[in-house]
Amino acid sequence: MIAFLASALLMGCVSKYRVDPEVPLTNLQDNEGYLGLVFNTLDPLKNIQIRNMETSEEFYIGRTDKGYSQITLKLIEGEYCFIGFDVYNFRVDYENQGSCTYVEAGELNYFAEFVVRDPITNTFSNYSRYVSLLKQDLPELCTAFVNEDCNV
Repeated sequence: MIAFLASALLMGCVSKYRVDPEVPLTNLQDNEGYLGLVFNTLDPLKNIQIRNMETSEEFYIGRTDKGYSQITLKLIEGEYCFIGFDVYNFRVDYENQGSCTYVEAGELNYFAEFVVRDPITNTFSNYSRYVSLLKQDLPELCTAFVNEDCNV
């Protein structure tokens, strides 16, 4: 029962930020923006953790399967840092705040592609891969913010 409640609370945190393809899009508030990133991993990841640097709030954005996965979050404007994840039974935490970016309100902000090779992580920009995955997973959001690259 305790495990179920903990799982339900964690899922509540995930659904609070992660854009779900099964849920219709809602308008952004004046202080909200989208944050998009891609994970490129050989192993499933879970408990992916991000920190809002202004409020010090830390939250989990769920899990990914191995391969390429896009994650798009709906967040309050501010600076956010990717600070860790679990792979199998091993926790990977990054010192010095991890990789950080700023989310601008009213925008689709692309963060990076995180290439995870247990436990080494590199980041680089591959916006075209993010757009391709976004077009597949969230076509309405892609059309609204990327326009011509998302037309079928």
